[in-house]
This record gives sequence, structure tokens and C-alpha cells, in this order.
Amino acid sequence: MNILLLDTSSKKIEFAYNQKGDFSILKTLEEDKNADDLVYEIKKEFDGHGLNFQEIDYVGLSNGPGSFTGLRIGSAVAKGICIGSSAKLIEVSSLDLIAVKYSEITKKNGIVTPMIFSNSRTGEFYFAEYKGIGRISDYKIAVLDEIVKTNSDFIINEKTDYSFPENPGVINLSDTSNMQSLYNISKMLIEEGKISDYGRSEPFYMKRFYGD
Repeated sequence: MNILLLDTSSKKIEFAYNQKGDFSILKTLEEDKNADDLVYEIKKEFDGHGLNFQEIDYVGLSNGPGSFTGLRIGSAVAKGICIGSSAKLIEVSSLDLIAVKYSEITKKNGIVTPMIFSNSRTGEFYFAEYKGIGRISDYKIAVLDEIVKTNSDFIINEKTDYSFPENPGVINLSDTSNMQSLYNISKMLIEEGKISDYGRSEPFYMKRFYGD
């Protein structure tokens, strides 16, 4: 089982290729590059490793919430690869990804609240609550003052200049890669038969919370 993994949901753009359980590619784009460079970088890595796009079985995509432009590009790239290679699409919530990553790094199983910026100027975040890696609330959006009323660890996954209050503290996981956790979730969803229809797939934007 060969899985191409893509995460363009934040400023940190990553992709990886896992072949039968082993990573042959693990790549983080340089900070001066963005999601627009993704196709070129993937092709360069595949060519450099002598890999064939036609051998991709699945594309695991961190599908938001997150950067509006980044998610659109990641979605388009994932769809294009699925069409060109007949690979199947696996969509992973970026909030689920943060929760799993935190659990895998810390080995903790308590209540956590991953948060992703919606509007840093107004202090709004996308968030959900998890017990270990199991989500125990709906996906929501609210200002930080409302979110931090919950009794949990608060997690972000992106470097930011936003000024968080000292209490409660916010744990930032941005210095570690998302790819192992994205692979683990993608593999689990594949085993559960949760394959997405790439013809209808779209990024997880705010409208998913409020409707069109």
C-alpha cells in the first residue's frame, strides 16, 4: 500500500510518500515557498527517487480547517493526482490530525482542545474537544476567551505572533512534522473503508459550520 501524504493547511507545507509502511520521502518546504510550489516539489522528489506516480494507491490529505489558499491548492493537487494515477482520496480533518499528533508525542490520554486560526485579528479559532484521539464535541468556531473556559490542554500547530494569555497556556507543536500522524490516520481510515469521493471533495471551510 503506497500513500502520498499532503498537508498545506498551514504555513508549514509538508508532503511525504510511504511505501508499504516505510517513508521513502519526507519533505518540508522551505519557508520562502508556499503551496503553489507543491506540484514542482513532489515531481522533483519522485523523479529523484525513481518513483512512479502510477504506483500511488492513496492520497492522504489534511483537508482543513486552515489556510484558505493553502487548502484550495492542496485539494486541487490531491484531486489531480487521484485523477492521473487512479489513486483513492483520504480526507483528514486538520483538528483530528493535531489531536492525534499530540497524543502520539505526549502519550497522554486526557481532554485536549486543538485550535486553528480562523481570524487572528478577532481572536476566532476553529476547535474541537478530544479525549485522547477520540473527538467528543462538534467542530466549532469561537473567540479564544470562550474556548479557554473549558478544562483541557490547548494545542496549536502553527508558528504565530498571536499573543496568548499565560494562563491557560497553549502548547505549540509546529516544530515537529505532521507526516507520521497523517499517515497513521490515513491508514486507519483506509482500513475502515472511509474513502472520499474526489469528484465532490472540497476543503473544510467555515461554511461547514454554518451552512451556505
